[in-house]
Amino acid sequence: MKTIGTILRSYFKDLGIEKPIHRYQAIDIWSEVVGIKISEVTKPQRISQGTMFVKVKSDTWRYEIEYHKQEIIHKLNHRLGDKTINDIIFI
Repeated sequence: MKTIGTILRSYFKDLGIEKPIHRYQAIDIWSEVVGIKISEVTKPQRISQGTMFVKVKSDTWRYEIEYHKQEIIHKLNHRLGDKTINDIIFI
């Protein structure tokens, strides 16, 4: 027996809206993935062609978070179940 989640994922994939849904989910789960401290100084703005744009409170924080970019991308994609995010640009 299939779960409702499996049925919905299949339906979304058939409609061709699976990627856009994952993009919204990536923004939605940002704070869970990066943790409280980073989420307090960042705000995801949008995702365009696999690149997430994230506004950062200060240059100091931007430089600090830049060192964790690959780890954040990996965690986001792991939670989403596919390679939705290819890059993150901190602005």
